[in-house]
Amino acid sequence: MATAPGAKTPPVAPDSKQRPFKVRATQLGYYDHIRRREGDVFVVSGERAFSAKWMERVDSRTPDSLTTGSVALRRAHDELVSGKTPRQGTSFADESSDNPLGA
Repeated sequence: MATAPGAKTPPVAPDSKQRPFKVRATQLGYYDHIRRREGDVFVVSGERAFSAKWMERVDSRTPDSLTTGSVALRRAHDELVSGKTPRQGTSFADESSDNPLGA
């Protein structure tokens, strides 16, 4: 249905599912064109933007935080130097079965 020129459109009722709220990233993800790392706290635009796969709700008083790339690299370096097992995405060959040459 077309509206007459100069006619005002009626205001749209606010969608209760689109109220912004704070979340914490539980693993690596992307939101609002920014990489969000585990532990980052930020505001999402509403239920439609929320992903239970990698976000959890937090109290609105929780301070926002964003882990920069340099901080993430420093943390990974510190973990390697301290002798901790590397995080996700890294696997090492098992000498007995994965390395047929024994090298």
